[in-house]
Amino acid sequence: MSRWRVFGLGAMALWLSACGASDVPTLTVKKADIPLAIQTTGELAAARTIEMGPPKVKYTWQYKLSYLIPEGTWVKEGDPIMAFDAQQQHSRLRDLENSLATEQQRLASQALDSKQEREQLELDLAEAKMELEKATLKSSNVDDLMARLEVEQLRIDRKIAELNYAMVDFRRANRISQMVVDREITETEVSRLTSEVNEQKKSIAEMQIKAPRPGIVVYKPNNDGDKPAEGDQFSVIQKVIELPDLNSLVIETTVDEQVAHKVKAGDKVEIKLDAVPERTFTGQIESLGSIVRLKSRREPSKVFDAVVRIDNPDTNAMRPGMAARLSIVQRIEPDAVAVPQHALLYRDNKAFVRLKSLTGEQQQEVTIGARQAGEAIITQGLDDGDEVIL
Repeated sequence: MSRWRVFGLGAMALWLSACGASDVPTLTVKKADIPLAIQTTGELAAARTIEMGPPKVKYTWQYKLSYLIPEGTWVKEGDPIMAFDAQQQHSRLRDLENSLATEQQRLASQALDSKQEREQLELDLAEAKMELEKATLKSSNVDDLMARLEVEQLRIDRKIAELNYAMVDFRRANRISQMVVDREITETEVSRLTSEVNEQKKSIAEMQIKAPRPGIVVYKPNNDGDKPAEGDQFSVIQKVIELPDLNSLVIETTVDEQVAHKVKAGDKVEIKLDAVPERTFTGQIESLGSIVRLKSRREPSKVFDAVVRIDNPDTNAMRPGMAARLSIVQRIEPDAVAVPQHALLYRDNKAFVRLKSLTGEQQQEVTIGARQAGEAIITQGLDDGDEVIL
């Protein structure tokens, strides 16, 4: 076989090899400064917020949520945002109003009866006074011609009239005093019931909760992570919704116990929001808790709480409750390349990657500086433009 034929067959094999390799996925190397970070998740929250729940209503310990405005609604000051069932308060109000009407009727009757009784007492006193005056006049018109026994009788009649007048006057004064006391008792009861009726009406009005300021409605989950819904029961100390101050947005997150010693206040954080995946925000660790706790009942890993301050929060795009993926930057690896770990080969305790070339592929030894999020950070062995076969 001639050398030209051999050369032609070799060139064809090389061309076929190159064509076959063209379908293999590759990664074109472009060195960059890669931040090495601890990955975690968090949720947007407002550092300043108003939490709201059931009102404090007398004789009420459990509240049934009858209306709840949809989460995420923008509200103005005074807009209704939730309401609690006031059936118990309406029932008590009816009882109080019936009692108040009874006492008001009693007060009116007492006023009428007192007027009539006073008139009768005044008549009785006037009659007794007239009898006294008659007896006094008769007893003063005594002469020597009258029998001694008759004079004594006139004196006794006068004494009786005096005693009767004093008794009628005492009974009148005593009865008037009693009527005043009875009226004051009824007036006090009317005043008490009026106050309770007004208080009950106020309580019914307070079962309708209105926004104390403009804001966006955010549901507050319970200890199990469940958000409130109409029909749920609440105690007076529970909170149902909150109105956050969007100018005070932070991210509440957790750091696993195993890596918490690497994290400190001031560490830079890269932030990706699930709701705004095309943008990357920055921030830094504002505080790290000092007490370890279980993450949740469903996920019992041990964590520390942490708060991330956002450098330039976008209140038009950010809302409390949005999920966030965080990278807590530990250091920057300069001029490095991140490749998927499945693209690595290992031999004799060394790491290699496969590079695409005109002749097919070749293996290149590399140095791994770190690993994170399923990727190996290559610090040596690769150059810009290299094509790593994945």
